[in-house]
Amino acid sequence: MEKTGRTILAVLAGAVVWAVLWVGGTQAAQAALPSVLAVGQPVTDTGALVGLIIYSVVLSTLAGYVTAAVAAKEPMRAVWALAVLQLLLGIGFEASAWRLTPVWYHIVFLALIIPATIHGGRLRVRRRGGAVAVSA
Repeated sequence: MEKTGRTILAVLAGAVVWAVLWVGGTQAAQAALPSVLAVGQPVTDTGALVGLIIYSVVLSTLAGYVTAAVAAKEPMRAVWALAVLQLLLGIGFEASAWRLTPVWYHIVFLALIIPATIHGGRLRVRRRGGAVAVSA
């Protein structure tokens, strides 16, 4: 597969991993904690909000790792592309759910997407034994 096609596949793989696990995990949390995470209702429980942020960081790290694993060459380029894509998607989703969570949640959630995704990519590159590029 050519370099560009492999990069696109890597970015899509990371995005799909994040999205599938986020939807499944949040649905499971809503089923387990309906009084705290009621569908379509504001979330005000600080513990639940922090838990969602931690879950997002774990998923972003995993998505970056998967993206770097799938990318054949220049894995960090694909990881950066995923990080930017995830941030843009995150901005859209957070804007659509603006009334459901406090402002601090939106800011922290969005602020951690890029560093967590890059961290996951770097973990994979280091495991592979390659050098980690600092730039995009």
